[in-house]
Amino acid sequence: DDYTFQGPFVKPLQSLFNKVYIRRGQTSVDIVGDMTRATLLVKNKSDLSAVMLKIQESFPEIHGEMFEGPERIGVNSSLHRVFKMKKIPDTNIIPYRLKENGSQRKRIENKQHALLFNLNFFDGVPEYHRVGCTEMFVAFELQIGLEAEINGLREDHLEKGEFWRPNHC
Repeated sequence: DDYTFQGPFVKPLQSLFNKVYIRRGQTSVDIVGDMTRATLLVKNKSDLSAVMLKIQESFPEIHGEMFEGPERIGVNSSLHRVFKMKKIPDTNIIPYRLKENGSQRKRIENKQHALLFNLNFFDGVPEYHRVGCTEMFVAFELQIGLEAEINGLREDHLEKGEFWRPNHC
């Protein structure tokens, strides 16, 4: 009763196409970090703080850090780096980034704690894809946040007439 889990949901094709080909005229993508996304809705702030503290204590090297993917250090170096990263015990899950969700920018600027986070991870060896000249790794995302905050963001998107999917805030 302390939390609800939603998903996983696969990134819609139009969103993937936008990320890979439309944004800023890019011809390569480092990592599609949210090819599959799920959401952990936590009921209260103290439980959210406890979850986030546990992740940060277990994986201090990934919080707020920019992951150096294949576009920055090359495919071989990137794969070697992932191979050396710490896994969640008894799994093949390799967390590589924990950050505050972009929707939390104003809260952070106002010196308030973020209420929604993105935990990006690989499930074993990163999947490598090449389509034409576009190269990318595929990864996964678990959004972790206060249920009331996430529901409020979703309502805000709907009120503004924005397209909303269950896996997108």
